[in-house]
Amino acid sequence: MPPRRPPVPIDPTVSKPDTTSQLMPVVKPAADGEADRPKKDPRRRPREPRRGRAPKKQQAFDPSAFEQRADTRHIFRRVIEPVQTATAVLPLVDRLTGTPYANPILAEQTHEADELETINFVLDLGETLFRYGAGAFDVETSIIAVTAAYGMDHTDVDITNQSIIFNWAPEGRFPYSRVRVVRSWSGNFRALCELHQMVTDIITGRVTRAQAKKRLRDIRRQPKPYARWVVTVSGALFAGLFASYTGAPPLDAFLGFAATLLVLGITRQLHAWRVPEIFTLAAGGFAATSVALSALWLGADITPSMVVAGGLMILLPSVRIVNAMQDVIHSFPITAAGRLVSTLVSFAGMTAGIMTAVIVADVLGAPEVEIVQGITHLYHPSALAVLVLATGVTAAIVEQAPWRLLLPTGAVACLGFSAYYAADTLGLGIWFSPIVGAVVIGALARIIALRMQAPILVIAVPAMMFMLPGLIIFRGMYQIALGSSSEMMNAGLHQLFTALIIILAIAGGIALGDVLMRPVTSRMRQTRYVVDRRDQMEELASAAAGSS
Repeated sequence: MPPRRPPVPIDPTVSKPDTTSQLMPVVKPAADGEADRPKKDPRRRPREPRRGRAPKKQQAFDPSAFEQRADTRHIFRRVIEPVQTATAVLPLVDRLTGTPYANPILAEQTHEADELETINFVLDLGETLFRYGAGAFDVETSIIAVTAAYGMDHTDVDITNQSIIFNWAPEGRFPYSRVRVVRSWSGNFRALCELHQMVTDIITGRVTRAQAKKRLRDIRRQPKPYARWVVTVSGALFAGLFASYTGAPPLDAFLGFAATLLVLGITRQLHAWRVPEIFTLAAGGFAATSVALSALWLGADITPSMVVAGGLMILLPSVRIVNAMQDVIHSFPITAAGRLVSTLVSFAGMTAGIMTAVIVADVLGAPEVEIVQGITHLYHPSALAVLVLATGVTAAIVEQAPWRLLLPTGAVACLGFSAYYAADTLGLGIWFSPIVGAVVIGALARIIALRMQAPILVIAVPAMMFMLPGLIIFRGMYQIALGSSSEMMNAGLHQLFTALIIILAIAGGIALGDVLMRPVTSRMRQTRYVVDRRDQMEELASAAAGSS
């Protein structure tokens, strides 16, 4: 065995030889931008041009062409890209755009106890509006405007057919929700006008919350403007005037007046006994038809369809139909569906009453009613305009409208009749002529309502009553009641469907007229806002001068 070699001592001053340089190539630091470039394979051969094709010459750089392409891409991007983000949470106050409560004076945030008091107040306000006949959109905008004016944010409100859901979720606190259910309704247009005026005063900063609560309590306690006998006589006058408008002779108009007195007396007593609405309307339809058929059986030279049509108009839920169309347009599908279903139930009740009266008269041997006759205007258009004006005034009294709005409502009805009569003369037919008249009524009602400090519903509903298809409704119900064949029953169903479409078209035309007048009404609101602010500043200045 050979002897071991002794270890060589290591000198710290001598560096260790670098053996890694012999195993790995030396990598030079890359320049700026060269690290992202792809590596070229030195073994790769240069690409040759395809056969039959000349190699492409490299073009010189043209700055003008580059700028033109850049401008084209910029224009294309401006066209296809949205100006705003597609999805974003909009402030709740933006819901007031285009309404009479747009641009409220926002107060500073208050304490939690004050906000709870405000929630109770707006729920009482919404319940009162619902009870007196306001639509879901009017209730929602009123609540949003009041909460914003009293310094509340992070709120949300949802309206259904008969309930109001209010939620308050401030940052850093527990959310607070309240529900209010409305179970009774009573038409009162004067109260709606006073509530509208109160909300307007709140958003302009004229009324404190304590004062508003007192005003709301007084509005709910005050009686209706007209006595019961005044409303009954006005309803009967409306029926007689409507029958005269449809071409009824004086005897037919008088029988319509008498039939409506009987109908209103019966329905009012049944309402006092808490009888459901469908049976109340059935009793009213039975009474109106019985009066007309009895007079015909006794030998009176009348047209029963015109008598019954006058009595039916006072029973139609006109306010509910207009509110349903407004709810559809303003994205309240559940509320609109509930109102439309209740409207169909009303039609079913009147149909049942008329059918019962017709079947009983047929069994007793009464003569058959001529239903082919339609609207035949017996009077000059100027006389018809006077009749329409009177129908608007009497319908407004039935709906308990204030005195100051009676003549404006009649004037709007008269102008709407002028548009309707012109469209009918031009041959637009029974489908499109009511829409033209309804658009004119909706536009004029919005302007007058803004000037008179009232909701549009108060003026538009009584003004459009003359266009309701009472004769078509009775004709369809009569054909269904005495339909001896499937053709006759199908014709009756077609008549009822036509009447329903006309009624919905009238309500939609009123909403369309309101929308078309928004540019005009927005300028009017801005002018009124400036005047209100100036008056408010003058009042504050005079109060400060008096205190000093």
